[in-house]
Amino acid sequence: MILGRINKRIWFLCYCLVCLVGVNAQTAGSGEPTEVRVSDDYLAFVKLLRSKDTAAQLMFLSKWEKYGTNDPELYVSYANYHMNLAKKEVIQMSTTPPKDGNQEAYAINDSLGNTVGYMFSIPMMDPIQSELSLVWLDRGIAKFPRRLDLLFGKVYLLGQLHRYDSFGATILQAIEKSVATEHQWLWSKGLEMQDGQQFLFSNCQDYIANLFNADDSVSLSWIAPISLALLEIDPKNVPCISNLAVSHMMLNQWDEAIPFLVKARELDTQDEIVISNLGYCYLQLKNKPQASRYYKLLKKSKNKDYRVMADEMLKLVKRIK
Repeated sequence: MILGRINKRIWFLCYCLVCLVGVNAQTAGSGEPTEVRVSDDYLAFVKLLRSKDTAAQLMFLSKWEKYGTNDPELYVSYANYHMNLAKKEVIQMSTTPPKDGNQEAYAINDSLGNTVGYMFSIPMMDPIQSELSLVWLDRGIAKFPRRLDLLFGKVYLLGQLHRYDSFGATILQAIEKSVATEHQWLWSKGLEMQDGQQFLFSNCQDYIANLFNADDSVSLSWIAPISLALLEIDPKNVPCISNLAVSHMMLNQWDEAIPFLVKARELDTQDEIVISNLGYCYLQLKNKPQASRYYKLLKKSKNKDYRVMADEMLKLVKRIK
């Protein structure tokens, strides 16, 4: 069992409405909240956005655009408008249930009560509206390069579109910009970030989790360059080193993964994800002594789930010949 890392943070739940519109000042960094001011136009649009009156929203944006091009929230608002229109759900019928086990599906039964198919909805992104949202995000990024919410909003949307080459390239762009500006970023409503580097790393960790979960060759190919770029900033960052290992593990490159895991363990001997993944690599390589060594270490965990997993994996280790 390969273990990865996901940092759950409130602001990461959904960029397409909540985070592009606004985020709590505490969320954007450590320290005391910073007072921020936004235009009356922005506040009026937020109210319209909640009303779901798309005709009124577009009319308002068109008027605002005539005099508000120096207001970064205009670009945020336009991006939100088009992103909300882009989100669609289509009904699909299939002889097999949806791959996502959490997704609701209605069984279709024949006259004898046998299940012959399933009906469920699939989220889709309208390509035209999505492209228009990207256009406004790009305009905002060009005009207000310190606004990290615009740049990360673009990353979020590219992920929703499964455009992983652009997704990965935009993350690298954010890392490069962060280094160039010494991690001095602004967030939604012009909020000054309190710890831009930590915020960047936390976001990138979640984005890397998205790439792992996408589980295709294109998405996996971006994990190494993103992790290496972050390690240029912080060479001893254990999650980044671990991510490099897991990117190899996802491709069944067990020998290539082990040196990264060993390095991560040298930096943090208590990291149980690293310990588990070392055990798994050696299990796949049929190295019984080493696999047993690491899973026995994992059995000492204070986490019951890890102890249970270690017991199960040790049973597999015993079968190695």
